Amino acid sequence: MDRGQPRRFCCEEDLELIGYDGQDAADDLARWQRNGPHPATQELIDVIRAQGVEGATVLDIGAGVGMIHLTLLEEGAARAIDVDASKDYLAVARAEAERRGLAGRVEYRYGDVVELVAGLPTADIVTLDSVICCYPYLAPLLSAAISSGPRLVGLTYPHDSWWMRLYMRLYNVRSALHRWPNHYFIHRRSDVDRLLGDAGFLPIHDGGTRTWRVIVYRR
Repeated sequence: MDRGQPRRFCCEEDLELIGYDGQDAADDLARWQRNGPHPATQELIDVIRAQGVEGATVLDIGAGVGMIHLTLLEEGAARAIDVDASKDYLAVARAEAERRGLAGRVEYRYGDVVELVAGLPTADIVTLDSVICCYPYLAPLLSAAISSGPRLVGLTYPHDSWWMRLYMRLYNVRSALHRWPNHYFIHRRSDVDRLLGDAGFLPIHDGGTRTWRVIVYRR
C-alpha cells in the first residue's frame, strides 16, 4: 500500500487525487474531435468492437470525455455506465453524449469505483483506459471492475519496463516538489494477469505502443 495515499477515496478532497486531470477535460475533448483517440485507446476500441458489442452494456471506469463508451454505443452497444472521479470530465462527457444523441443511454456515477461498487449494475464489457496508472491499489480496483460480471475487460496502462518506472518516479518527484496532485503508478503485468486470472479471465489481446500496453481479457 502506498503510504502517501489515503486508504479510501470517498470525499471531495481525496477524489481530487485521482480525478485531478479533469481540468484538461475541454482540451481532451477538442483533441479527440480534431485527431481521434490516442493510438492505444483506438486499439482498445478496435479489439473490443471485433469481439462483438451489439446489445452490450459497457462499464467505462475513468471514462474521461467518454470516447470509448460513446464510440461503442454508436457501434451497437445498448447502454453505458460512466464512472469518474472528476466532475469536470463527467460534465464534458455528458455534453458530448447529448450532442451525439446518446444521452438517454448513459448513466453517470461520480466517485471512486471501489467505493461505488455495491451500486453498480451488471455489465458485459468493462474498460479502464489509462486508469490503473492513476490508482495506488490495484487489487481493489480490479475487483471492483469485474464485480459487474463482464465477459470482456480491456485496459491500457504504461509498460512496466525499467525506463518507464524511472520516468514515472522522476515525474512523481517533480509533482511533489510543485505540490501538484497528480501521481502515477506502474503496476506489473504479472500482477494484473494474476488478479484477473484468479477471477477466470484470460488475455486474448496483448498489444499497444512503445510506452502503452493494451490488453483485453475474456472470461
